[in-house]
Amino acid sequence: MKILIVEDSKFVQNITRKLVTERFPEAEVLTATNGEDGYALYREHAPDIVLSDLLMPGMSGQELLRAIRADDANTKVIVISADVQKATRDEIEAMGISGFVSKPVTGERAELLATLIAEAATC
Repeated sequence: MKILIVEDSKFVQNITRKLVTERFPEAEVLTATNGEDGYALYREHAPDIVLSDLLMPGMSGQELLRAIRADDANTKVIVISADVQKATRDEIEAMGISGFVSKPVTGERAELLATLIAEAATC
């Protein structure tokens, strides 16, 4: 299983990578610090699951999700973001995300992320 993490904060990126590698040691993990690099890695490696922030410089998470959906409507995308506004959630849920986890990803939220990844991996 290939998982792409797209997150501009190196700190959050490292926490997310650690969670993924501890829970899913067989996973190949790719990382990008912005939407443009994330999309390039997505096109090159065709990951099974994309974990993406929404608020990033340059290409936002919403723009990345639109680009991914234009290529493949079935790619599993889980959004990890501090932006929990209802309008934002409605917008990305309409694009067919596999789940949403609010930052910070600790405690119950880390468990939720692991569950969402496991569910996405089996679909």
